[in-house]
Amino acid sequence: MKIAWLGNLCNVGFNNVRLLNSAGVDAELYLPAVRLKRPGVSNPEHEYEGASREHFLRPYNRDYLNYLLNRIGVPGPLSTHEHAVGRSVSLVQAQTCSEISALRIRRRYGVPYAALATGADLSEIAPGRSPLSRLYRSALKGSSHLFLTNIDQFATLDALGLNLPSVSFLPFSIGMDRFEPRPNRPGAETVFFSVARLDWTSTSRKSTKSNDIFLKGFARFVREREIGNYKLWIADWGVDRQATRELVDSLGIGRLVSYLEPGNKQAFYASLARAHVVVDQFKLGAVGLAALESMAMSRPVFACCNQGLAQKAYGEDIPVINCANEEEVSAALATITPAAVEEMARTVYDWVGRHHSESGIAKLLIDTYRKILAAGEKANR
Repeated sequence: MKIAWLGNLCNVGFNNVRLLNSAGVDAELYLPAVRLKRPGVSNPEHEYEGASREHFLRPYNRDYLNYLLNRIGVPGPLSTHEHAVGRSVSLVQAQTCSEISALRIRRRYGVPYAALATGADLSEIAPGRSPLSRLYRSALKGSSHLFLTNIDQFATLDALGLNLPSVSFLPFSIGMDRFEPRPNRPGAETVFFSVARLDWTSTSRKSTKSNDIFLKGFARFVREREIGNYKLWIADWGVDRQATRELVDSLGIGRLVSYLEPGNKQAFYASLARAHVVVDQFKLGAVGLAALESMAMSRPVFACCNQGLAQKAYGEDIPVINCANEEEVSAALATITPAAVEEMARTVYDWVGRHHSESGIAKLLIDTYRKILAAGEKANR
């Protein structure tokens, strides 16, 4: 079995390709070369120093011709790297609209592919009326299997009405060997760390984070408290950095807020280790990878989760401090005592270990790939 992973969001593809290789699967990550120069999560160096030199990384020059053709609904011709993939692998794993590339490869070389939805690709592009949206939906229909990575995507997929024959939930892989239960009992000061991308002012996009819900709830809480020492750190990234600063100032909580450069994973983990409670997103009804890694570092998480969908994905609730509006945030903050944080820290660490361990994710991927290849062999007999 040889796998080519196509996608431009490195943290998902990089970690899973590394994981597949460690499990004995020959897997390669095809990544646009421009991503190796960009700061942030699309660059392998965000994972750890030297990641861009991993043996499985296959950078390629961005295919601008098909980038333009796809936006007018034309699949386009195969590029040089797509020919190389088609000639050398038994299966393609595509993510983040790279399913269109995988569709081209399948039509020319007969290589099956699995799709993987990570966010706005399914919630914003797939439901659209543009030629690109129609082409992307066709690429999803042409896949042998679709992995969903966020629990809210079950509802999104139902609304699309694509009726795909093979769909499953794929939790983000968390390298639990890199983590261990950490002491987490606030002392004289309780530090909250908002890790979600600052993206909350848009009224049209579905993938915003609604960061303002926590900020308003936090402001209400501290106004009503006569005692307590609270700090709020905000990861300084996303499209609404300035809007966030203006909101913080208008709420009168600027004295309690610090803005942290997101940095790479090592910097992120160092900040987590100094915080007590993490704040994620409040619109999608799901938690992101940063929240899950926070749980792996024994940090309880504020978020808004659709626990019905969590039951569908995991068979149990996600143990977050579940809040849908600023009133619920303020009320939940009143329950954050040192003893409560210490207890929740143990609960979230154990939960992540059960559902997001690398060994479990590797088995899910490999089992699915084997079924796809076996089905192809049966069809060709």
